[in-house]
Amino acid sequence: MKNLLLLALSLFVFASCKVSDTITADGRKTSPDKLEYDLISKPIDLSSMKTFKFITKSDATNDIVQLNKYFEKKLLENGLSEVEENPELLVQSVIASINYEKEELGYSGGVGLTGDTPYSPPYKVPGKYGKVIFLIQDAQSNEVLWMGTGTGILTANGVLNTKVLKSTLDELIAGLR
Repeated sequence: MKNLLLLALSLFVFASCKVSDTITADGRKTSPDKLEYDLISKPIDLSSMKTFKFITKSDATNDIVQLNKYFEKKLLENGLSEVEENPELLVQSVIASINYEKEELGYSGGVGLTGDTPYSPPYKVPGKYGKVIFLIQDAQSNEVLWMGTGTGILTANGVLNTKVLKSTLDELIAGLR
């Protein structure tokens, strides 16, 4: 009887645990104005390569399509051409993210010593926090030639933070020649 009670209690404890698919962000810990980026491979010389092709799933999200367009623009600026058949390079962008909610306070002016006193209850702003991965690989050998990542707040209120993603990609692509 004692073992049965212990078993029932432990099952209740495990059953009451829930893994959340949403996190609550504290605005002081993460900056929406910057992604932490990391160049995973050494800078490479692409001067001998002339063509590339994007690998995109047919059900790609609008965020991926936007990223690919900006990535394509940067590769074209580096002298590469996009082709459909027999490319030298395969290129892709991947987003891995989770939903988050950031608490914001409403403010009014002119009240109190500081002039800014909260007047409304906190409200939650939804967004996505995660990692963007940019990848270039050799089309013949499938060897990864270059990979860069950016980690941070990707969207706020359902809108992709393109300004931040573009500046992160600019920093990462600076190593390509």
